[in-house]
Amino acid sequence: MSHLRRSIVIYRCQNLELETTEPDLQIPRVWLSSGTQPAFDNVPGRIQYCEGAFMPQEPWREPTIEESALLWTQEPPPSYSGVGIVRLPSDILALFAASGLAGLTTPLQVAEFKNEPKCRQVLDNLIEYFKPFCMSDAPPVIGGMGGRQSGLSTATIDNKRGCRNGLHTDSWDGLPLVKKQESTNRICVNLGLDSRYFLFINLTEMDIFEMLGCRDSDVNQPWTRQLTNEFMQRYPDYPVVKLRIAPGEAYIAPTENMIHDASTAQMKHLDIKVMMRGYYRIPL
Repeated sequence: MSHLRRSIVIYRCQNLELETTEPDLQIPRVWLSSGTQPAFDNVPGRIQYCEGAFMPQEPWREPTIEESALLWTQEPPPSYSGVGIVRLPSDILALFAASGLAGLTTPLQVAEFKNEPKCRQVLDNLIEYFKPFCMSDAPPVIGGMGGRQSGLSTATIDNKRGCRNGLHTDSWDGLPLVKKQESTNRICVNLGLDSRYFLFINLTEMDIFEMLGCRDSDVNQPWTRQLTNEFMQRYPDYPVVKLRIAPGEAYIAPTENMIHDASTAQMKHLDIKVMMRGYYRIPL
C-alpha cells in the first residue's frame, strides 16, 4: 500500500474563514480515493477518455487525523507546492448574481454570455480583485470561461485529441523539470450553483520523478504524459485528493507541477468556471 506523503499542501486563506457560513463548515472539505485506475465511462453520448488515461479509484473516504495533518498547512505555502482556497468578497459575488450567470443551463448559453457587455463588467471586477495576488507586473488575464456538464468523474477535455484527458499535468509553459518551481499556476473560480471538486495527487513532479527512479540527467527534459501514466501504473494505490470548492470560492494551484483534474460527478447543475493562468501567490 502506498501511504500518503507530505508534499503539496492545502491552505485556507483567511478571508475564507471570515466569509464561510456555518452550514458550509459542516460539509467535509477533503476526501481520498482508493488509488487510481484506467479511465472508463460507459454513459452513451459522453466524450470518451483518451487512450491510456487514468481516473480515481473509488470508494472515496475522509482522511484520518494523521492524513489531514499531512494535507493541510497553517501558513501560506509556496506557489509551486501549495493549493490555496479563497472566497470572493460579497460585492464581487453580488455582481455575478445580478448578471444571471449561475442560472445558465447549457455550455452554449455560457459561450453567448461571454459576448455580453455585462460579462465584461463582472470579469473586469474579478481581475481587479485578483491583481494583488500577482507576483509579476502582468495583471491577471482570463484564460478561459465555460460551462461543463455535471456527472463527470473527470472533466478536462483534450481538444486536440477530441477525448478526455483523465488525471494529467499541464504543460503550457514547456519548462524542464528542474525549472518547474518557476512555472505559472492557476486560479479557477467556481461561479456555478454547486460545489465543484478539484482532484489532485499531492506530489510535485520532482517527487514523482524520484519515486520512479528516473535518471538525474532527465531533470533537464520537459515532463511527459508517459511519466504521469507510469506513476499511476506503478503506484495504483496512491490516493487522489478530492477538494471541495464551494460556489463563490476559487482555488489557486500549481497545475504545471502536479497531477490533477476536475470532477463534476456530484454536481446537479452546470459547472461554470473562470480560469486565469499567471504567477499568483497564495495570500494570507
